[in-house]
Amino acid sequence: MNEPIMLTALDLDYQGQGVCRYQDKVVFVRGMLKGETGLVRILKDKKSYFIGQLANLKTISVLRVNVDNPDDLHYAPLLHLNTNAQLEWQQKITEDTFKKIAKMDVQVDPIIYDKRDFGYRNKITVHVQKIDRLRLGVFAPSSNRLYPLNQMVLASDAIQKALNKLNEIFEMIPLQDDVLKHITIRNHQQKVMLIFSTTQKVWSEKNAILYHLNLPYITSIYQNILDNDFENLGKESILLSGEPTLEVTFGGLRFPIEPSAFFQVNLPVALKMYEKVKSLIQGKIVIDAYAGMASIGQFIASDVEKVYAIESNHDAVKSAIQSIKDNNIQNIEVIENDIELAIEQYLGVADTIVFDPPRSGLDDVTKALLLDKPVNEIIYVSCDLKTLVRDINTLKTRYKVTSVTPVKMFFHTVETETIVRLEKM
Repeated sequence: MNEPIMLTALDLDYQGQGVCRYQDKVVFVRGMLKGETGLVRILKDKKSYFIGQLANLKTISVLRVNVDNPDDLHYAPLLHLNTNAQLEWQQKITEDTFKKIAKMDVQVDPIIYDKRDFGYRNKITVHVQKIDRLRLGVFAPSSNRLYPLNQMVLASDAIQKALNKLNEIFEMIPLQDDVLKHITIRNHQQKVMLIFSTTQKVWSEKNAILYHLNLPYITSIYQNILDNDFENLGKESILLSGEPTLEVTFGGLRFPIEPSAFFQVNLPVALKMYEKVKSLIQGKIVIDAYAGMASIGQFIASDVEKVYAIESNHDAVKSAIQSIKDNNIQNIEVIENDIELAIEQYLGVADTIVFDPPRSGLDDVTKALLLDKPVNEIIYVSCDLKTLVRDINTLKTRYKVTSVTPVKMFFHTVETETIVRLEKM
């Protein structure tokens, strides 16, 4: 179907796409806002829905914001929606997801956010691809097409400075191979860590790139060896230059960041999120599950008697042990293990579990243990609304939801951080 058709967006879905209807099927159209009418070309005809492409807008929403560079929508799909409407969208999506997946009507608390909607990210990953030369950029959703990136409007000034330098270097360096796949840029204050992810240790452009990166604000440079094609970082990291960690201060605590260790990407909002988590906890013996560097565990340690921090990533565990020592915290025990293997022995002594899992949510073994040996309360910090509600739907036979708080961690994106408190029935 090549001729565009006139459609009206009836809603905005969880991916930030306009939701239209045509021939008794839903049509998802990226770039359309609720209430807008436009000419849409049908790209794909699926069994129960269409995927459309906006050809031309005829009526424009009062909530629309002008976007200077349309390619920015590939990594910031809500950039064209004003910030107040983004907050309302996330609250509505939260309510709708609970109702659809768990058949629950929940009272959603006011959303946690701050007013800084640009320049807030302290970490980005850009991809490298051979086109006419090595280029840095982002992939379009569900695509291998690279959009070159000269400016990242969501990233901090220090990251933008490093990105500019990398683009300058890539203009000069001749193309040799395609071993380099991704570059991760992290920063705190004005210090920058660069991590070059490669498919093998031998990497032709390495020395030339390092020569041009002898800059005072770039304090750490690593080469990371990829284990597979679908992750941005592998297990092995080799320090090429500078300091082994990036020192981060957060909530009065110090954290040494290793290359593959997870840490919060928007620190001011993360601090508000942690304060909310601390305010919800009623127990005194706490399991900090998927602990990372035990940042939540350390943040709440002064208010509880004991924290068991469980984490499987070795770099994160090393950083956790070092930062606990640096922060002079005495009541945290770090356990290096997978959650499903370690958690059972602590369920009998813990009052509270704080979960901060990856997007995939809780595994089936852990959920079965929580049903068989319920704890008094669970604080679930989620970066994926659908897996969060899926897990709550499983746990609702033994736990009741007492608090749901959305967190707008990343303006202009469709990421949905959420804090939920569950109490044993």
